[in-house]
Amino acid sequence: MKASHRDHGDDAPATTAGFAMCWFTTYEEGRQPFQLLLPTSIVASIEEEVMLHATQQRERERALAAAERLREAEERKASSARDKETEEGASGVDEGTFVAEFDRLPSDYDPSRKHQVLTGSEVWGAASRARAMREGDYKKHDAELLARITKAGAFRDVANPARSPDRWIRDLAFLMEAHPHMQEVTRFVASRVVLSMHSHEPLVIPSILLNGPPGVGKTHYAKDLAHALGAPLRVQSMENAQASALWLGTERHWATASHGIVFEQIVLGGAANPVFLIDEIDKAPQESQYKPLAALHSLLEPVTACAVRDAGLDITFDASLAIYIATSNDAGKLPESLRTRFREFSILPPRGEQALRAAHVVATAAALKLSVPNFAPPEPALSRKLAHLSAREIYQVVQDSVARAVQGGRLHLSAADLPSEVVGDDAAGPVLH
Repeated sequence: MKASHRDHGDDAPATTAGFAMCWFTTYEEGRQPFQLLLPTSIVASIEEEVMLHATQQRERERALAAAERLREAEERKASSARDKETEEGASGVDEGTFVAEFDRLPSDYDPSRKHQVLTGSEVWGAASRARAMREGDYKKHDAELLARITKAGAFRDVANPARSPDRWIRDLAFLMEAHPHMQEVTRFVASRVVLSMHSHEPLVIPSILLNGPPGVGKTHYAKDLAHALGAPLRVQSMENAQASALWLGTERHWATASHGIVFEQIVLGGAANPVFLIDEIDKAPQESQYKPLAALHSLLEPVTACAVRDAGLDITFDASLAIYIATSNDAGKLPESLRTRFREFSILPPRGEQALRAAHVVATAAALKLSVPNFAPPEPALSRKLAHLSAREIYQVVQDSVARAVQGGRLHLSAADLPSEVVGDDAAGPVLH
């Protein structure tokens, strides 16, 4: 209720001395203002109270307005801080400075030894998206990956055996002896190494397809070749592969989202040209909804391989120097569009003297692989008894035979250690391919 005093006009009702008419206004709905005749002392007291209430109301309104202005200022300050964090990133560096520093050439930069696999702008974009995520496993996972990438920088080493010529000569000789039926492939790779030496450019080896019957040593050769090149090796069997995402990652809307193996080897690894051994590529499911070979179309094409996108982190990088060696028993099962992206070599089992030399090299390597101290390499005459076997079979037989010799207290192989079903009738001699 609000009270107010009004001066009496000519039409005002007469009042008694010491009294005054006071109007009262109520805020209740439907009630009309009314007036009461009250002592002047009470009217004065009421008017003083009304004025005090009005003053207090104005002070409250001013305080609320000031508080609102303060709240708005704090919000602007917080928003500005968030914008600055987005602009500068967690490191407190702005985008231009970050990109320039990330893309800066190493002090020892040599294009034949160092290759830029990603750019600062790509890393900055991925970091900005990670910061915008809601808190959760993905945000933490991405932050950890980006920290690793930022620490590693934009450049990766380029493996090239030509920088260690003595070792390369020894490894070439081993490849020729241990895999005589692969000599065409070995010469092809060696020519690319020589080309890189003369061009002063990074080592580039076109994708290779080794096609031939089971057991001729295709996979074993590919592993030995990767070792000779001095490049990291990633073996990927395609027999049970179910999705192309294994190469270039899974989109974020899948619960099992992750980066692909190419990103893992190159961006998170140490080499720009790792070796990918695509084992039994002809056994990859062709009718699968996710087509595990689909991503290889862009990875094996030099024009597109220099800018491939990993879906897991949504980042584009350069995979153009990666080396791909595929094995197959029947290359005719591959899509023609993919088969034409390989340099195809037909591999047949070694024959005659080649088979004898290869058997000895493989048998020696199999025995050494077991790392038994002071165990003597197999005698050439003993290795010749295995020449009719495939490289895979020789490897298995020798390792089983070494185990029997060690069990018998010997540090060398004898004919008695070899399975009788393998050696057969010595008088008849070995049956070569």
